[in-house]
Amino acid sequence: MTDTFTIATDRVSPRRWCRVRIHPTVEDLQAAAHRLRPDTRRAHWDGCFGCFHPSTYWQHDETGEIRYGRNGFAGTLRLAEGHVTSEIVAHELVHAALQIYRMNVTTEVRLGRQCASREESLAYIYGELYASFEEAYHRRSA
Repeated sequence: MTDTFTIATDRVSPRRWCRVRIHPTVEDLQAAAHRLRPDTRRAHWDGCFGCFHPSTYWQHDETGEIRYGRNGFAGTLRLAEGHVTSEIVAHELVHAALQIYRMNVTTEVRLGRQCASREESLAYIYGELYASFEEAYHRRSA
């Protein structure tokens, strides 16, 4: 059975959240990823132990800008039981943080050459997501 919980950025405004699915096996994760993205070849998911599917709830408004859904949903993070390692989680959360950065800051991610406000925004988003993930993941096991 797939375990599902949510993680969120509660201090970053506007608040964004991600669904996390811990699949019982790597094969279950890969099958679910392929079902969500049937445009990819099944072999695309070979060797995949985690992935992030960004939200598709967006639209262009009358000015041509991208607007995301009002509920703040950023996407789904998929992991496989037995492969929930710091390296895999951190990697996938960077993708989630970038999606939220696109939603909150700018759709064109260009962080620049120095640690400036844009890079700080991304770092705060990532930090919140990682802390939220750890809390929710360990709470589900308790």
